[in-house]
Amino acid sequence: MKVCTLISGSSGNAIYVETAQTKLLIDAGQSGKTISQALEEACGKSSQELDALLLTHGHRDHIMGAGVLARRYHLPVYATEGTWCELENLPGTIKEEQQNYICAQKTLEIGDLKIEPFAVSHDAMEPVGFLLSQGKKSLGIATDSGVFTTQMARVLRDADCLILEANHDLELLKNGPYPWPLKKRISGIMGHLSNESAGNALLRILGEASRKVMLSHLSAENNNPALALQTVQDILKTNQFNLAEVDVTVAPRYKPSACVSL
Repeated sequence: MKVCTLISGSSGNAIYVETAQTKLLIDAGQSGKTISQALEEACGKSSQELDALLLTHGHRDHIMGAGVLARRYHLPVYATEGTWCELENLPGTIKEEQQNYICAQKTLEIGDLKIEPFAVSHDAMEPVGFLLSQGKKSLGIATDSGVFTTQMARVLRDADCLILEANHDLELLKNGPYPWPLKKRISGIMGHLSNESAGNALLRILGEASRKVMLSHLSAENNNPALALQTVQDILKTNQFNLAEVDVTVAPRYKPSACVSL
């Protein structure tokens, strides 16, 4: 299994996952053109090769290009019923025959990938994260959640690779330019995980198989890559976690990450 974040942050999110038989896009939070260019640049793949598009939830930074990509490349699109409700005003409608409904804790299969959606805590309609498995290898994706729940920990424990939100630094958010209602929303239980929350979440889920962590969905105003990385690493080291056993990096905001092989 290979994985690459094509874009990552509050201005847009998209993740590419590939196996020998299956090529998936998870979220499409920028224009179809931008995502297709990133896919070509990072992985040497055309959007025409994609087998399906999965959506975590219906916020614009995750679905902006979904309609265009689905229509242009005839992609089946998988989302929860709540997300489909939020997609009603999406630019470029998705034909009914391309719409596939999923729900948390009900595993689906696309090609040689098993995919387990799980509920997250965010101010969207039925938002989910995903655990993707091929044989003994697994990839966990958890962004846009105000808290890291016991259910999330159960599903993601000991995944080989984790793409985990580290959206904001609490002090930067507190002292930053955002209006108070927005600060309250971001730091609330239906908002986003902080750097500290991400570090504490990793303490609960990293295991013997875990080899790669990509911190994702960083805020441009309330965080920076060096701070997110340092905060998470400090939490792991303080709790006697051996950082030599797992590679922790930050997903770039405006460009693709390196392609990671599991």
